[in-house]
Amino acid sequence: MTGTGRKPYISTEVTAWDTGERRLQPPEHLGTLEKRAFLDLVCSCPVGQFSPADLPLLCRWTEATIMAEQAAGELQAQGMVTADGKVSPWFTIHQQATKTLNALALRLRLGPQSRVNKAPKTRAGMVSYYERMMLEGELDDTTNGSD
Repeated sequence: MTGTGRKPYISTEVTAWDTGERRLQPPEHLGTLEKRAFLDLVCSCPVGQFSPADLPLLCRWTEATIMAEQAAGELQAQGMVTADGKVSPWFTIHQQATKTLNALALRLRLGPQSRVNKAPKTRAGMVSYYERMMLEGELDDTTNGSD
């Protein structure tokens, strides 16, 4: 039963400058790497995704992203275990930054589950007596001799 329903399509979002809807700009207090992460995030989402009230959360997101990347780089370079056999302190930093990113992703609606519109609630329809018999194997059109 392929080909039923509405055909999928790709839409390119184009906004006019006169609509008043603009993307958030990175604050001045962010560093170079944080500004780049900020712009990467804001430009990868629809224009209306973030409001000015989201700015502090977006700043924390970019800071945690840079921390997690730096910690991952240090873990790759030095390993997860130090010379004396203890867990690297970079592991804890990476773990905490990742946990922060996870929490902020929920608040900023960045994950796939947050972006998808909820499906309408549907109820299963009643099954007819004949359909049930066919599912149970009691009603089989090939056994009665008719083709």
